[in-house]
Amino acid sequence: MSNKAAANPTHGNAAAPIFSQRRTYPGINHVLGLASGLVTKYTGHEDLRKLALSITRRIRPNRDTGLPNLRNTQQVAEALYRWITHNINYVRDPWNIERIQSPDVTLKQKAGDCDDHAILSAALLQTLGIQTGFRILSRTGRNYDHIYTVFRSPDGWKSFDTTVAKYPGFAFDETLIKKSNHLLNKMPNHLGIDPITAATAATTALQTGITMKSMFSKWFGAKDKDERIQRGKWRDYLMARGVRSDVISFSQKDNAVLQQYAQVIQNYGQPAVDYLNRFGSLDNNFFADQQQRTTKKWLLYGGLSVGLIAFTGAGYWALNHS
Repeated sequence: MSNKAAANPTHGNAAAPIFSQRRTYPGINHVLGLASGLVTKYTGHEDLRKLALSITRRIRPNRDTGLPNLRNTQQVAEALYRWITHNINYVRDPWNIERIQSPDVTLKQKAGDCDDHAILSAALLQTLGIQTGFRILSRTGRNYDHIYTVFRSPDGWKSFDTTVAKYPGFAFDETLIKKSNHLLNKMPNHLGIDPITAATAATTALQTGITMKSMFSKWFGAKDKDERIQRGKWRDYLMARGVRSDVISFSQKDNAVLQQYAQVIQNYGQPAVDYLNRFGSLDNNFFADQQQRTTKKWLLYGGLSVGLIAFTGAGYWALNHS
């Protein structure tokens, strides 16, 4: 990824020319928006879902059903990762062209650069119900030069970079990265329905007023300038206390969440920072654990106090009866 000319993204036509209209590079935010938009568009796409289910058919079966255990996020990620690294080659964009490919084009060509790998990876993961995002990196501190997918697991956010041919969750040497940024990929704001039941589903949607637009608008950040400024202040505070930037980016839903994190970290200190970095949120398990630790500490102090009093009393009695 660099400041080079942009080519229109191709949609479903692997034989399309490299570009149909050469334009000035629109900037990293625009390119990132295009990539994320393709993920949203192809999440749940029937052909992509069929491929994802085929790739994961060999996952260790559920003991009760005998079917692949697709609730195991780590096994699903590992299966998709192996397939992509074995079947999709890494190839750079044409010289001085930023080419953005849709997942179906990448699958037909069996090749793509880091952004194409990231788009395909995120679309396959989200098609099986695993939330994803993008992380962009700069190893020079000037232009962003790499992008990869991250996915949400029960243990927190993990990397999914199929261009390095390692494994899901592979940890990069952060000392080599000068700056980075994150973007959460949206799920589609409509129902995913197959053509056979489209008419019935449309009728049901009209009758029951099903809509997810308001839900997603609530999830993905405030538009108000004052709220964005306040959010930036909370983010700066949390990062100064040691919270990773990707945790903040993916955990925030509104300013109240960031403020809550700041207050909890102020009260509990480093244990809260470590828990947030590991799990991506401060949930009831954290508070229960802290309560348990506090109870044990006071029991210990109480026991020591009782022991000290008993020891002092015994010494005093021995001194006066010797």
